[in-house]
Amino acid sequence: MGKKKSFWEKYALKQLTIQVQSSNENELYILSEDELLVLEKIRINTYIKAGLAGALGIILLYVPYNLFGESLFPERTFFIPYIEMNIELEIEFWTYSLLLVLAEIYYLTFLNIKAVSAIAKTCGYPNDSDPYLQNNLDALVNVGLEKKQKKLKKLGINPFDGLSKLGVWLFQLLIKLKASVSGFLWKLLVQKILGRYALRMLVDLLGAPLYAAWNIYASRKVMNEARVRVMAPPLIHKFTNLLYSEFKENEEFKRIIYDAMQAVSKTKRSFHYNHFLLANSLLNKFEIEIKEDPQLNSNFLKEVNNLSPEIQNSVAKLILFGIIIDGGLTIIEKRSIYRLNRAGVLNYTMEEINSWKEDFFAGKGLDAFFEG
Repeated sequence: MGKKKSFWEKYALKQLTIQVQSSNENELYILSEDELLVLEKIRINTYIKAGLAGALGIILLYVPYNLFGESLFPERTFFIPYIEMNIELEIEFWTYSLLLVLAEIYYLTFLNIKAVSAIAKTCGYPNDSDPYLQNNLDALVNVGLEKKQKKLKKLGINPFDGLSKLGVWLFQLLIKLKASVSGFLWKLLVQKILGRYALRMLVDLLGAPLYAAWNIYASRKVMNEARVRVMAPPLIHKFTNLLYSEFKENEEFKRIIYDAMQAVSKTKRSFHYNHFLLANSLLNKFEIEIKEDPQLNSNFLKEVNNLSPEIQNSVAKLILFGIIIDGGLTIIEKRSIYRLNRAGVLNYTMEEINSWKEDFFAGKGLDAFFEG
């Protein structure tokens, strides 16, 4: 029995499924000028609302706190018996803060779901030509809810392979704390510039633009992710068929699929749904048994030059395709590309890769990549 869906999951799924339509799958990754204009309007509208929510949250928190002080938010003394110590806590202030945070999260979740739904509709998705419709709908729901999907683990692929558990934990912690840490550093900077006698309310309120910016940044990530998840599946289907038509009888290629997909995943250092789709599509198409703990070659990239020339070329294209369809070029991916170029695995310039990535995101398709 499947896990019971939350209110937001049900709401997001409803928003997406009410617009199921029939269309050619190519329409998902080829965008017209009119569609691009609609997408830009969705983006700007979402930015404005998300930014205002972030700024308003700070204003509603600190204006009453600084104007009314102890009359609304008194300090209460609590005695801790085990250490025989009194501590001062502003219980009302922290309760009020929590309520504001929950209200903002609630609103931003609603805003993200609406944006994801609007983007999907503009791109012609969902449509009944998608063979993995339900899985991809669930994936879009998770984008709107900003939930990580770790389906790659079910295929035995781990993007954090080679990193210690502590390293992975610290990496994820820094990502989650960046807004709070930046807010703290921002206050220190403002106090340094304005001096120690700056009004406390002014210092607090000057954090509003920063939190507005973080909300806009978070919304941008959600919208970009929704866009690439909508446009990637038909391209993955096309690329899989191209590889299958060329290598369906090639045992050497079949043997390296798992290792190549592990290499794709490690360039991102995160669980990306499009990488799961690509790996799942290839493994099913080539009828390779899916294992949760496959025997992977940790030296695969160092040994690529020992493969036949056509397989070397396919590995390069496969890794590059994985980099393109996750929607961006992070610092980690750029380092991976430079490293793979030095190792002779990739022979593409950063300009070429950027051009293909931009073509994909702009809805121009990847004909230049497929023909290259």
